[in-house]
Amino acid sequence: MSNESGRRSVLIVEDNELNREMLCAMLEDRYHVYQAENGKEGLEVLQKHYRNISIVVLDVQMPVMNGYEFLKVVKEDELLKEIPVIVATGSNDVEEEERCLELGATDFVVKPYKRNIVLKRISNIIRLRESASTLREVEYDDLTGIFTRQAFFHHAQRVLRENPDVKFTLAISDIQDFTLVKERYGTKVANELLLQNVALMRRAQVENYIYGRYDDNQFVVIAPSSERYMETRRKNKGALTLPLPEEGVAVLKFGVKRDVRHDIPVREHCRHALMALDTVKHVYGQNYAWFDDNMQKFYDRRVAIERSMVNALKRDEFQIYYQPKHDSRTGRLVGAEALVRWTHPEFGFLSPAEFIPVFEQTGFISEVDFYAWKRTCQNQRKWQERGLHIVPISVNCSRSELLQNDFLRKWFKPIKDNMLSPECMHLEVTESLFSEQLDRLAKVLRECQQRGVKIELDDFGTGYSSLSMFQLLPLDLVKFDMAFVKGLDNPRQAQVMAACVRLVRSLGMEVTAEGVETSEQLYKVKRMGIDTVQGYYYSHPLPKEEFEKFLV
Repeated sequence: MSNESGRRSVLIVEDNELNREMLCAMLEDRYHVYQAENGKEGLEVLQKHYRNISIVVLDVQMPVMNGYEFLKVVKEDELLKEIPVIVATGSNDVEEEERCLELGATDFVVKPYKRNIVLKRISNIIRLRESASTLREVEYDDLTGIFTRQAFFHHAQRVLRENPDVKFTLAISDIQDFTLVKERYGTKVANELLLQNVALMRRAQVENYIYGRYDDNQFVVIAPSSERYMETRRKNKGALTLPLPEEGVAVLKFGVKRDVRHDIPVREHCRHALMALDTVKHVYGQNYAWFDDNMQKFYDRRVAIERSMVNALKRDEFQIYYQPKHDSRTGRLVGAEALVRWTHPEFGFLSPAEFIPVFEQTGFISEVDFYAWKRTCQNQRKWQERGLHIVPISVNCSRSELLQNDFLRKWFKPIKDNMLSPECMHLEVTESLFSEQLDRLAKVLRECQQRGVKIELDDFGTGYSSLSMFQLLPLDLVKFDMAFVKGLDNPRQAQVMAACVRLVRSLGMEVTAEGVETSEQLYKVKRMGIDTVQGYYYSHPLPKEEFEKFLV
C-alpha cells in the first residue's frame, strides 16, 4: 500500500525511543513511517490507516499492550490480519518466536538493527504480499464493490467499538433458490440479481450502516436500530422480490439479530442471523425471522444430534418401528412401512420430525435408510423361520443413496444374505428425488423392479406434484399424503383426490392412503377406489415385538 505521495508506509511499534528513531532513520528515505510507542497506540494507528500501511515492525516487550497482545487482536480481525508483521526481538528465544508465529507474525529482525537486513526483509515481504494480492482485493467484493465478509467483520466491529451506547441491528439476506436461478437464467442474469440486491439495500439504508457480501448469494448489513424501520419490515406481508426475465421473480429472505451486543464478535451475531434465516428459507409466505434464545437452544440441540448420530448407529440406538397397511375393503393386513425411531441417551425419545431433517441435510440419511433396510431384511428372515405371515415391507431410500454406483449390489445383498424373495421388500421414494437426473434414477428403479422389488411413491401431493412422473418413472404403488385425507371434508379437494386416484389406477398402479384415522375417512377413501390404507385407525407405528402380533 502507498500513501498520497506514492510511497509505501511502515508502522513502527516500539516503546524504546532510541530504537524507534534508529528504525525511522533507516526507513524514512524509502517509506512513509508511522510511529507508536506501545501496542495500544499502534493498534489505533493501524485501525485508522490500515489502507496505507504495507507492513508493521513490532517490538514484543512493551507497556500498556505488549507485542503478543497486539498480534492476538490483529489475528482476530479478518482485515488487519492481512497486513504482515515483522517482530523485532533482542534475543534468540525459540519459544518467543514460536509464540509470535502462532499469533500470525510473518518474520523476525534482531536487535541491534542492521540497516541492510531490515530493508531487504521489509522489501521482500511487501513484494511477496503485493504480488499475491492487495488489501483492496481482500476488502472489496469484485462483483458488487461492497465489503467482503472479512472487511465487513472488521468495519462492523469498529462501528460497535466506536458507538458503545448505540443499539444496532444486524440482518442477513438470502436469494431463495439462487442455484436454480443460475441454472435457468445463466451467470450473467444471476450476477445482475446480486447487484439488484445491493441496490435494494442501498435504497433501504439507515444512517451509519455498513453492508457486505456474506456469501455467494447472501448479503449482511448492520445499522443503528430503527424501530420504525423494523416495524415496517415486520408488518410487510408480501415478499421482497427481485425481477427476473420472462416475468419471473426471485424472493428475498431475511434473518435478523436485534440488539447486537458490543462485547460479542460480529461473526457470532452473523451466526445468529443465519440461524434465524434457516427457519424461513423454504417456508412459503414467511420472509423474515428474528433470532431469539430458543433458536440458540434449537441450534445447540441440533449440533448435539449431529455429533451423536454416527455413534448412535454403531451402538444400535435406532429402532425400527413398523406401521401396518390394511386392505381398505377387508381390513386384512397386506403390508407395512418401516420407520426409524431414536431414543437418545441424553434427550430421550426424539421425534422423527426433529432428527430426520438433520439427517437429510447432512447426508447421514443414506446410512440410516440402509440400516432400516438391512434390519428389516433380517427381521423378515426371522419371521419366516418362525412361520409367521410375511407381508411386503417398504423402506425409504434417499436420492443420494440411489445415485451411488454400487447401489444395486449393496441393497440387494441383504436380500440374498437372508434368502428372501425380493417381493417381500419394497423401496419407497419421494417426489422430491426427481428434480434432477431423472433418467438415471428411473434406470436404477427399473432395474430394481426387474429384480423383483416393487417401487412405492411416498407423500404424493405434498409438493409441486407433476403427473408426468407417472409416465416417466417405473412405479408400482402411489401413496397419497395424509394432507389429502385430512382435507376430504372439502368437496373440491375430495374431487381432486378422486380424479388422481382414478388416473393412478388406470395406469395399473396400486393406491394407498396415509393418515386414515376415523371410520368416516376410511369409508370415503374406500369409495374412491383406494386399495390400501395406513394410519391410526388401524395402528400407530409399532416396535418389532408389537408388530409381530399382526403376523400371527
